[in-house]
Amino acid sequence: MQGTAAILSSLVLITASILYAALRKQLSNKASLTLASLMTVVVFTLASGVWLVLKDELPSPILAVEPLTIEQVMENKQQRLTDNPNNAKVWFELGQLYMEQYEFDSATTCFDYAIRLSKAPYAGQFAALATAQYYQHSQTITSDVQRLLDITLEMDPFNETALQLIASDHFMSARYKEAITHWNMILDSNRLGVDRAKIINSINQAKSFIQ
Repeated sequence: MQGTAAILSSLVLITASILYAALRKQLSNKASLTLASLMTVVVFTLASGVWLVLKDELPSPILAVEPLTIEQVMENKQQRLTDNPNNAKVWFELGQLYMEQYEFDSATTCFDYAIRLSKAPYAGQFAALATAQYYQHSQTITSDVQRLLDITLEMDPFNETALQLIASDHFMSARYKEAITHWNMILDSNRLGVDRAKIINSINQAKSFIQ
């Protein structure tokens, strides 16, 4: 629409210029001056009209939207679960948010519901529940945590969350060779999204403690 208005205005201006040049040769100086004034008014009126058309069609400025806080996001998830308490995906997402807030009891509950409500639970859900319970029990691999890790690795032998948890636990217990073994398993998986630089740094740190 803006392009059409611009083309029309150009055509009218060109036509007006040609007409003025043709008439000027046939008119006296006084008449020519009057015609020039009239043409000026016409061109000004036309330009004003085109500007009004273009002005109305200019895109409205995009208003900046402030990002939601984690509390607002959690409230949104909780409201969605109020509307549909059988939504396994939202239960899992809410559990992840609780993990970020270090609320491991609540995270454990959410991941547990996510698994129960899923038609086909997947390795990531079991790994998440294992991690939540691990921190819930003061970074201890309890028998239940071990069971969840076993299920995870049986479903997905290179699950990064599970291997990272096992490696970190070995490292904290000064079992550096075992930690390196599990970190190397993550690297060997060649999966996208793996922070290889961070894992290599952890491996080098573990090696520095080996006599």
